[in-house]
Amino acid sequence: MSKLNGLILTGGRSTRMGEDKAQLVYHGKSQREHLMEMLRPYCSVVFWSVNVNQEAELEASGQLQLRIVDRYAIDGPLNGILSAFTYDPGAAWFVVACDMPLLTVQSLDTLVKGRNREKMATVFYDSDGKLPEPLLGIYEPAFGPMLQQAVKDGVYSPRQLLQQHDIQLLSVPDVRELTNINDQPSRKKLGL
Repeated sequence: MSKLNGLILTGGRSTRMGEDKAQLVYHGKSQREHLMEMLRPYCSVVFWSVNVNQEAELEASGQLQLRIVDRYAIDGPLNGILSAFTYDPGAAWFVVACDMPLLTVQSLDTLVKGRNREKMATVFYDSDGKLPEPLLGIYEPAFGPMLQQAVKDGVYSPRQLLQQHDIQLLSVPDVRELTNINDQPSRKKLGL
């Protein structure tokens, strides 16, 4: 049985938000620290997925949190997921985007209990209930080689890859938990 590592996707540029979404404080600490604490009970180890600039900032500030630096010239979350599989191809990866501040252990528990290790991934239907939500899920080791081939073929959409492969789809207990906060108006609208 493969170990389950945690991966918090923090490597985006946060251009719409105007500041690093991973460092926003919603629960008394930065979002990346909050998610790290949430994932710890489920995972062998939890990593922050960071871009090169974030890596330099973390080094300069002396933060020792385990992290995986984006290794590929790919924009988007696929870079973080692929970099994680490059780092540890034998692990399954519990992936969480840093911009889901309404996420609770209720959804994490549902994913872990509904996990199907025989499938490429276990994810929720998105907030519309129609397509897979790629930024919150468990990706099995078999997903890594398929992901590498997809990138070679020029396919960079995690959702598209999930749609094309045998995955376990679950209904999220509370659809609000999938809410992405990507800009200041969205944040204010939710009172965060």
